[in-house]
Amino acid sequence: MFMFIFMVMYMAKTTITLREDLYEVLKRKYGPRGISKVINEILAEALLKGESMFGTMKKTSLKDLRDHRDRI
Repeated sequence: MFMFIFMVMYMAKTTITLREDLYEVLKRKYGPRGISKVINEILAEALLKGESMFGTMKKTSLKDLRDHRDRI
């Protein structure tokens, strides 16, 4: 059995204004074509931290579980 999961991320094109010293550091470190990718990574890490719901449920005990035949 094969399962395919597709994740679609839409990119929005926008213009941002950077300080010139920040732009020069980004351009020197990541190149003029890599600035957008780096800015996306920095913003995602800063703004989306803790947004995942994975592991947020409280631990539960299995001692209260009943067999489905108990309902008949």
